[in-house]
Amino acid sequence: MKKLLLLLLPISLFAQNTFRNPNNKMYWKNKLPFAGYWQQDVAYTIKANIDETTDIITGNEQLTYFNNSPDTLYFVYFNLYQNAFQPGSYLDKLQQSNDVHPNYGKYEASKQGTVVESIQTKGTELETHLDNTILKVVLAKPLAPNDSTSFSIRFRTFYDNGSTRRRMKKYGAYGYKHYNGCQWYPKLCVYDRKSGWNTDQHLNREFYGDFGSWDVELTFASNFVVEATGLLQNEKEVLPDSLKQKLQIKNFKDKKWEEKPSVITPYKKGQTKTWKYHADNVHDFAFTADPTYRIEEQIWNGIKCVAIVQEPHAAGWQNAAEYCAKIIRCFSQDIGMYEYPKMVVADAQDGMEYPMLTLDAGRDPGYRGLLVHEVGHNWFYGMLGNNETYRAMMDEGFTQFLTAWGQEHIDGIYPISDTSKNKYIRKFAEPVTVRESRVYYGYLSDATIYNDEPLNTHSDGFNGALGQGGGYRHVYSKTATMLYNLQYVLGDSLFQAALKHYVAQWKICHPYPEDFRNSIIQFTHIDLNWFFDEWLETTKNVDYKIASIRKTEMTDVYDIKLKREGRMQMPVDLRVTSKNDSVYDFHIPNTWFEKDFSQHSDSFTLYSMQRNTTTLPKWYGWDKLQPTYTARVTIPKGIKNVTIDPSERLADINNHNNSKRGNIEWKFDSRIPLFPSTKKYRIWLRPDLWYNAYDGVKIGLFARGNYMNVKNIFSLNLWLNTHLGQGGNYSYTKAEKKKANWFSYQFNYSTSLDKWMKKTTFYFHSRWLDGVEMYKAGLNKRFTDNFSMDFHFKIFSMPRQVSTNYLVHQNEWSTFIEKDHSFNSSVNVGLKYVVNKSKFDGVLNVNLRSATLLNANSYHYIEASYKQTTHLWKLDLRTRLFGRAGTSNNVPSESALFFAGANPEEMLDNKYMRAGGFFPETWSGYQTNVSHLQYGGGLNLRGYNGYLMSELDKYGNQVLVYKGSSGLALNAELDFNRIVHFKKNKLREWFDLNTYLFGDMGSIVYRNSKNENQFSKLRIDAGVGAALTIKKWWFLQDVKPLTIRFDIPFFLSSSPAGTKNVEWRWLIGISRAF
Repeated sequence: MKKLLLLLLPISLFAQNTFRNPNNKMYWKNKLPFAGYWQQDVAYTIKANIDETTDIITGNEQLTYFNNSPDTLYFVYFNLYQNAFQPGSYLDKLQQSNDVHPNYGKYEASKQGTVVESIQTKGTELETHLDNTILKVVLAKPLAPNDSTSFSIRFRTFYDNGSTRRRMKKYGAYGYKHYNGCQWYPKLCVYDRKSGWNTDQHLNREFYGDFGSWDVELTFASNFVVEATGLLQNEKEVLPDSLKQKLQIKNFKDKKWEEKPSVITPYKKGQTKTWKYHADNVHDFAFTADPTYRIEEQIWNGIKCVAIVQEPHAAGWQNAAEYCAKIIRCFSQDIGMYEYPKMVVADAQDGMEYPMLTLDAGRDPGYRGLLVHEVGHNWFYGMLGNNETYRAMMDEGFTQFLTAWGQEHIDGIYPISDTSKNKYIRKFAEPVTVRESRVYYGYLSDATIYNDEPLNTHSDGFNGALGQGGGYRHVYSKTATMLYNLQYVLGDSLFQAALKHYVAQWKICHPYPEDFRNSIIQFTHIDLNWFFDEWLETTKNVDYKIASIRKTEMTDVYDIKLKREGRMQMPVDLRVTSKNDSVYDFHIPNTWFEKDFSQHSDSFTLYSMQRNTTTLPKWYGWDKLQPTYTARVTIPKGIKNVTIDPSERLADINNHNNSKRGNIEWKFDSRIPLFPSTKKYRIWLRPDLWYNAYDGVKIGLFARGNYMNVKNIFSLNLWLNTHLGQGGNYSYTKAEKKKANWFSYQFNYSTSLDKWMKKTTFYFHSRWLDGVEMYKAGLNKRFTDNFSMDFHFKIFSMPRQVSTNYLVHQNEWSTFIEKDHSFNSSVNVGLKYVVNKSKFDGVLNVNLRSATLLNANSYHYIEASYKQTTHLWKLDLRTRLFGRAGTSNNVPSESALFFAGANPEEMLDNKYMRAGGFFPETWSGYQTNVSHLQYGGGLNLRGYNGYLMSELDKYGNQVLVYKGSSGLALNAELDFNRIVHFKKNKLREWFDLNTYLFGDMGSIVYRNSKNENQFSKLRIDAGVGAALTIKKWWFLQDVKPLTIRFDIPFFLSSSPAGTKNVEWRWLIGISRAF
């Protein structure tokens, strides 16, 4: 009878025994990673009530802490993670420093995150000191080595919905509430062998915790379905078989996505259930709860694989439990056995990992990568309890590697994705490999422009940025790339064996980066310090190229000269293809270690090295030591091609010079966006067709190219102007038509200069287009994400006066080559600052122009504009403050300041406005009344568009004032786009509709009758408008949106002669007015 009673006692009474137990094969004392290693142990017992009416967790926590260190402890620290989300916190200060100003919910605003109401030891209240997310607790008596102490804690934790992303979140769930419980209780900080107490403030990144046991009771309203870390101890009570059958995901396989959920357990206020969980060998406890959750389970190797999904999403989660089991099996077989009894994938509007529980989102097949990543974290984070607060690369980077590995082994080298119903899209869309998208591109797109960061960096030390900014994303991509390059160095089989050894050695322990490198080196018996030094501690990069191929005097013998242009050393795999298509593989080691190709096993590498690969003499060198190497090879029939790294694992930042041929990939420009290639320089070609009234139909070729969208980016338009359809809505004489150009072009080029000057781009533009010859060259420097500077030299002119026939405003151009051999040339400096606040966004632009050599006009000006969008309830107030101050009135007409809109120079940058042809000729030019065509710019008083404004100057003389050298203006629009918009989702997918009230006011500086500067009288316009944006062009996904604007400026403070101040007027514009 006594034995039976013992068996029936709650498991929680034995929590510490089930973890600190000789029978627990995963307990660290039973499997020391190395002699002398130690770590602390914890045993948590928590009883918590989650109140769905107040969104408050009320909890009682019993914590036993075991001091296994050689040190006597006089105090301990607790993490109160939720205190980060409140005004004045360290996270708040970091956000403010990044110009992010969060909105706080009612609890957050009152600084209620996790509130510790009492903390005692044996009934004695302990002295505490709170510093935001860290609570220091002074022990009642010192805690000696090999001793333990206990804490009794009463706490409350508050859910809220501020603007800063929280992992502990609540949100609406189809009339109910959904709760994610993450870092929700006072959690003891880690005291470890490397740092002692780890007391980093929480800045919304990573976490760290001691291993131990958790016994947790969660009390929810009775209609909630709950999943959590650990095994449910009272399943028959809270989730009986009859209820479980009703909750099966497969029951809802035909339910429409987002359709209202059924009611299986009605909500009864005050009626609750308590869910009891027990977990060993974990370092945290999390939960997720939702009345609409539905459940499915699969078993693999005795491990329960659970999917839990909101019922309206059930149709997209039919394979979730099965896919979870596949992930567990893949990593268990390839990396190391999964040691926990359960794994849950949960539909929880997140992407986050916890022991035995992942909070995910999406639907099949799009969620597969997320599921692989988050489940993979239960190896690197879960079982290997890295200090991710200190070095996020140890869990995020290793898991990113697992993500690619897992997707490849489960689904193949290309991720499974939804297939477009459009035949054109299916024809031209191209899949991208998992490795490319998940690993290499993220690293190489930055490393190529010398913008990556050292991996061995504190997780909060990436330039003080938020989220994945400041280089933080490289803890994912660069680390994963490093692991693939370690595989490249060691060979497939040795790498996998070494990785398995590392996982087995450090399961349920706390490894640091030095532990990983020591584990690999000690297992392989290979000196890899050179590898880990350059990958972990530096921003050196890999850059090899084929310099030359020369035939020697000996029969079939060739010298292939390779050059190392990067500072990083690596072994080189080389493939030579003969002219009869025979393949010869060579390996050039960089140390005494020679890779074993006979054990090659990476069946997911697109192009594998042959097992009979020939090893050549080693290439010993790095930086300036031996930057070149000559490989002497015998190739019967001659060489057709030579390729560095046919396995495509070497992280070369300039892959497009790694082959003798095939470095350029030519493609038809289908206007279907493709993922950037890290392997080749891509050039797209397509025919081009355009029209303007003076050239007629233009038939041409369009080409564009780039390397990874960051280097050597160009676009080129070449047109033959057929003169077919000349005139259109415009009237030209026969003589004028004959003088239209027969040829035109436009060329744009830019490339990163980060190798020499960080965050700097060089650009060059040239055109002979629509009557204008133009050249522009400059530099753009980005100081921060918000602040940049542009410096450029620009020169342009019209060859002949007849070329003004191209223009919308034909009489507003004054610089011609044939007339006085003059150009409009200038030096320009621009500054741009972006403001992002919680209630408004703004952009400040300041531009300085100075006329320079070859300019017939001496003029200079500085202009500034500040545009802001302020969010007011469901309205957006858009404002623009503009001013220009010029030092001369000798400004070419095309560059002058215009009262009603853009000048001709600005209009050249819009293909619809740079030449006539799309609108009637009567809408163009300046005349005695307002016209119907406007393009935003200048003072932007749109109601006066096309009007040759005049007024009496201070001497009583009539003077034109529609353009000048200086001026001030204020423009405003009150948008109703969140009130008036397309209701149907299909329409909103294709179109945006913006309706607004507008008002503009301004004054311009003109030359009066005595040649003096004088401000014009203040003019005002007002009216209503609408802007329709075409967002999608059917299957042409890469075509830019087009906005067509219709404004009704019914009020003008100074109306043209013969018209009233208030009357019907209208105009058409391309793009918003500002």
